[in-house]
Amino acid sequence: STTIHHMIQRSSGSGIRWSSYVGDVRCFGSTTTTSGSSSGGRRSNSSSTATAAGAPHERLLILGSGVAGCATALTAARHGIPVTILHAGSSRNDCNSYWAQGGVIYRNYRLRETDNGGNGGTSNISSALGGEEGIKGLVDTPRSLVNDIRIASGYTGPLQREESESLEECVYSSQYHLDNNNNNNPTATTTTRRPQGSNNSQTCPTSNVRWSEDASWKLACEGPTRIRQLLLGPKDAGTAHEHYGPHAIVPFDRQVLPTGSEDDDDDIRSVYKDGSEDDVLSLCLEASHSAARIIHYADCTGKVITERITDAASKHPLIEFRGDCVVTDLIFDEDGGSGSGSGGSNDKMVIGAKVLDKQRNEQSNMYATHGVVLASGGLGG
Repeated sequence: STTIHHMIQRSSGSGIRWSSYVGDVRCFGSTTTTSGSSSGGRRSNSSSTATAAGAPHERLLILGSGVAGCATALTAARHGIPVTILHAGSSRNDCNSYWAQGGVIYRNYRLRETDNGGNGGTSNISSALGGEEGIKGLVDTPRSLVNDIRIASGYTGPLQREESESLEECVYSSQYHLDNNNNNNPTATTTTRRPQGSNNSQTCPTSNVRWSEDASWKLACEGPTRIRQLLLGPKDAGTAHEHYGPHAIVPFDRQVLPTGSEDDDDDIRSVYKDGSEDDVLSLCLEASHSAARIIHYADCTGKVITERITDAASKHPLIEFRGDCVVTDLIFDEDGGSGSGSGGSNDKMVIGAKVLDKQRNEQSNMYATHGVVLASGGLGG
């Protein structure tokens, strides 16, 4: 079943501790909407609402209007969960995501190896097709990205997952984890199991750098699919338009493929793309990457992604934005939590946030029965 992941902050006697909560979205509350609003904050989009009729707290509260916040909001709203997004600036685009100049890691499905083991290259049609030597497998694989991350991190040890056990695109669930969870997993292979009590966050004996191979595999295996779901349209096998509307499709830079002779036109199409479009996503090679796998929009990728995703979220009837709202603290359940953490029954679940309305200079409490998501980046705004 479809799940939504969000973070719940709990408090224990020794301080603050984080735990991850996974809930089946079908168990969440009402999908009925109304134009009524709850206390606290100023609505920056009066046409949208996120509160259920007669129950202003029946919502998911998201702190931050950047890519992470809006992506979470769109996913929750798609499954009928009302959402309120709080942002500190007057504009919902006033966030760190807007200022990101670099591109987004995707995957190069066109670059292939040649029969002699060399890199097929991208300089011209002949080399991309492998010349007369024919075509082998893709150069850009999940494993190649994981290895690039390992090298960039400074970790000099080998990958834990053997090359023969490399994964393709998939949901990187616990059955694939390299950590000690596999000791209780009958589907895990012998070579990927690690000793009981070990941790996949490894420390390099040479550089003292710590990195997580599991996190890298999750990015490599799930990233391209998430990009297609959230940012790409039908021309690139994406489904953003189906889930979030045409406003969510990001117009990444494209390139027209070089043309060959009439005789090898069919081969060119089969290697470079599926379909009959004349242009494809422009893929750039950036530092620390062994393959050109970066999609971009000039040098203002963050700007166009933010504008598209916030526009899509603002047009959803279950999502509202509230600007000039600064969260000063989180609100905990005074009656205690479920006791699922190490703190036992003394654990307290976050049930809302204390919000300062900068326009009115007023403080209010905002509650959320479906959880609180911190998507505020490093600045906490």
